[in-house]
Formats: sequence, C-alpha cells, structure tokens
Amino acid sequence: MSSLKRLIQLSFGFFCALNGIVPFYFGFSSRKLHWSRVLAYYRIIHNFIVIGLTIKFITNYWHFHTHVEHSRSKLMELNTFTHFTIVLLSLLSCMECAHRQQDRIYGMIEKLLDLDRLSFELGYIAPKSHQRYIGLLVLAITPLLALRLFIHVGLNKIRTRLGFDFPCNCFLSECMILGMSSVGFGIMAEICQCWWRLQTGLKRTLLDDSLPDQLNQLLQLQRMFQCLIDITAEFCTVFKFVLLCFLVRNVWCGIVIGYMLVRIFCGHGVSELHLYQLYLAFVICIQPLLYSLLLNCLTHTTDSLMETTKEIVRESQGHELLVDRSIQWFSLQLAWQHTNVHVYGTYRINRRLVFQSASVILLHVSYMVQSDYRSM
Repeated sequence: MSSLKRLIQLSFGFFCALNGIVPFYFGFSSRKLHWSRVLAYYRIIHNFIVIGLTIKFITNYWHFHTHVEHSRSKLMELNTFTHFTIVLLSLLSCMECAHRQQDRIYGMIEKLLDLDRLSFELGYIAPKSHQRYIGLLVLAITPLLALRLFIHVGLNKIRTRLGFDFPCNCFLSECMILGMSSVGFGIMAEICQCWWRLQTGLKRTLLDDSLPDQLNQLLQLQRMFQCLIDITAEFCTVFKFVLLCFLVRNVWCGIVIGYMLVRIFCGHGVSELHLYQLYLAFVICIQPLLYSLLLNCLTHTTDSLMETTKEIVRESQGHELLVDRSIQWFSLQLAWQHTNVHVYGTYRINRRLVFQSASVILLHVSYMVQSDYRSM
C-alpha cells in the first residue's frame, strides 16, 4: 500500500510539474520539498503556450460563430462560447494562483509535511477506514486525466461534423486546470489525514491519565490542531479565485447540459447537428461535474472534522486541575473556529451546495427554454 501511495504521489507531482503548476518537487529520499529553477523557467514557457492556444481556439470559435448558419441555434452557440470563456477565466485563475501564491502553497505543503513527520514520531496513526476513504478519493482523480484525453480525441473527431475547420486546442488548458485542482485536492486530503492522526493522539492522551507529561502532550496537540485550522483558512484564501471559477463553471456546465436535454427530448425535431451539439456539450462538461462530486465529498469530510474533535473534548472528564483548564481553553478555541472550505466567506463547498446549484441550474434552464422556445 505504501508503494502504491508513493506511486500516486509521484504521478501527481509529475503531472502538476508537467502542466506548469508548481516550481518545486517532493524528494522521497529527503522527505522534503525542493525548489527547481528548471521547473520555474518551464512553467513560464508552458503558461505562455497554453494561454496562446486557448485564446486562439476561442478566437476561432467566435469567428465560426459569427458566420454560423441561421438554421442553427444561436443560443446554443452562445452557450458554448460562454463555456469556453469561463474555461479561459479558470485558466487565468490557475495561472494567478500558481505565480502569485506559490510561496504560500509551498508553505502550506511544508507545514503539512512537518505535521506528518511529527505525528509519525509521536505514534499517531489515522484509522485504517479513514485512510482507505482518502486513498479511494485520491485514486478516483486519476481516471479523470484519461477521460480528458478521450474527450480531446472525441472533440477533434467530430469537429468537422459540427462545422469546425480548426483544431480544438483546449487539451493543455484543461490539464492545467485539472493540475491546479489536484494540488488543492491533495492539500485538503493531507489536512484530513493529519487531523485524524491528531484525533487519535488526542483520544490516547485524554484517556490515559497515568501519562507523566499529559499536560505537555495536550498543549502540543492544541498547537498542532491550531496549525491545521490556520492552514485550512489559508487554503481558502489562496484558492478563492480558483474555487469561484470552479463553482461558476460547474453551474454553467449543468445549465448547458440541461438545456440541450430539453431541446433534444422536448423539441419538435432532432437533427444530426443537434445530436452532435449535445455530444459536444456532454463531453466538455462531464469532467468538471465528476470532479465536483469528488471535491464535495472531500470538503464534506473537512466540515465534520471540527465537530468530531469537539465531541472528543466534551466527553473527557475527571482530569487534574491544570489538564481540565487546558481542555476548557481548547474547547473555547474550537468553539469560534471552523474547518469549512468556503469561497470569499460566502459559499461553503459541501454537499448542501449541490442542491443550491441544482436549483440555480433548473431556474436558468427554464429561462433559456422560454427565450429559445420558437426555434425548438
């Protein structure tokens, strides 16, 4: 299992470096992060190439849209163009985060590695079921890369039937967005694992009153918990624009797919072009929606971390005076803090947000159907 975990970490690190996300790498021998000047130069060149190809693709698509036949759905063409524009904004948010926030990303990962090493030295081990759950979530991201490759091949295969006389140069941009998403996903997964290790240590410390340094261990655990809370808050600050574009893109993907389904199944006729437009809308939107499901599962887990720790602290009783005072102080510190993943302090990314997004999608699909009712 450790070899598989190392292989996954190595693959994700290589994937993120290949897509110009991070200018550093993780050394398995030293168990530390190392800056690389080669990766820094490569990232600059890679980002210029990606943004150039993306702008060229959107420009070509706009030129195609202005010369489109009147028999085609103008609204569907505009929806697709809007989607590619949102992809461009998502790409710019990833580049902004990769360049301006690289030191903070490096700092967060470095702190998590330090907490991981310290937890291992203290003998704190997360439950096997929790480790398996996080491992499955991380492993589930891997097929999304293969799905992106199949989508790219499919787009270039049907582009002539859609009337495109230009290549779909969106593979590198989508891979870069997925790479930045993988960095955020990995940080949140490591936060969860570190938190579960500390919870194991907290239970062991509170249950064993015979420990000679129980108070010192409890104070050390409090500092480590506070460090994780600070990392979670910093994560929301660093990735706020990336998460905002992620939410906007998911909602728009749902709107486009919903509108096309209504147009296909409730319209007065289905042409071959409409079927290919539905296929186009489906293949360009399926990967972000699948990733959102994985992200919502992980963020729902981070939401529940604080509540579980509060229950552990509340159930502890019958300790020495100084230990009881330390526990009370720890409870007060936990009471006004949280581990929620939010966007600008407004939207909490969890399973509840799925239902809110679904209501927005249904509302805007009905608006679009009403505005394009005659052409249906």
